[in-house]
Amino acid sequence: MRKIGILGGTFNPIHNGHIHIGKEALKALALDEVIFVPTGRPRHKLNDAALLNGNLRYRMVSLAIQGHNNFDLSDYEINKEGFSFTYETLKYFNEIYKDSQLYFISGADCLINIYKWKNVADIFKRATLVVFNRPGFSKDDIIAQKKKVEEEFNTKIIFLDIKPLEISSTDIRKAIKDHDEIQDIIPMSVMKFIKENNLYESQE
Repeated sequence: MRKIGILGGTFNPIHNGHIHIGKEALKALALDEVIFVPTGRPRHKLNDAALLNGNLRYRMVSLAIQGHNNFDLSDYEINKEGFSFTYETLKYFNEIYKDSQLYFISGADCLINIYKWKNVADIFKRATLVVFNRPGFSKDDIIAQKKKVEEEFNTKIIFLDIKPLEISSTDIRKAIKDHDEIQDIIPMSVMKFIKENNLYESQE
């Protein structure tokens, strides 16, 4: 049975931390591939003026994963009408990869705020949730929440205890606006694309 990782996010913009997570998940979980899924219209960021058009974010992810074996990209949420919900995205991939095991890869903030997500039980039926630690979250809190959610939904959650890279898309956008250097934290191809298209420079 093939093992497919689904790595969602706004990728606004994608950076080396996202690539690092994808690589670590491939190795730790022995995945056949990791599919990056840029969000379309997430409800929790509906009024976020800094969220770029989905096609631009999709293009940046495409550039970032070039040359990385076992990485793929989906435009499902970008092209989907209406809001983006994880349970619907997983249903879509269940239908494509009928004979595969799906692993939905997300940050610790997803687990901590899991009760705010729509149709949580359906998410656990469709994929194994994999959470990685992020700066600002206590490992003890993550483990405690993991145990609580596992018991409540009769599921198994994988905690990917990797060393996170101290990189934030928010900080990158600010650095671009301030004309600071970002070449050490973002793929060169993405940085070039951002500069050529004057992205983020005028955003608050």
